[in-house]
Amino acid sequence: MVIQRRSKQRDAVLAVVSQEGLHPTAEDVLFKVREEMPKVSLGTIYRNLDQLCDSGAIWKLPVSDGPCRYEGNPERHLHSMCPHCGAVKDVWPSGDPLDRSSLPEEYGEADYRLLLISPCDKCKDGG
Repeated sequence: MVIQRRSKQRDAVLAVVSQEGLHPTAEDVLFKVREEMPKVSLGTIYRNLDQLCDSGAIWKLPVSDGPCRYEGNPERHLHSMCPHCGAVKDVWPSGDPLDRSSLPEEYGEADYRLLLISPCDKCKDGG
């Protein structure tokens, strides 16, 4: 992890992204940070999100039909996204969901991001 100079904006962005189970978009982060810093711009939010991703403090969750989400929990886990409403939630597998023994040796230690597409409980129940 690359250590970067701290700033009030970066600390605020990290605090929002690190909230358990939140998985915010950049605009979600903007609205939350503006509660404390009303003049912060979307450009500042994106710049800090990019720097935090580059440093390994957070990671980006690209989703197919919408804006990227951000994850502040560094523990290895998966995510599920509802194809109807776009809700993202954490999934904690009981073992390694990718059988690494089936991979070529050169990829045995590779990192991965796996997004499960599954209706959320609310959408399963008719919304």
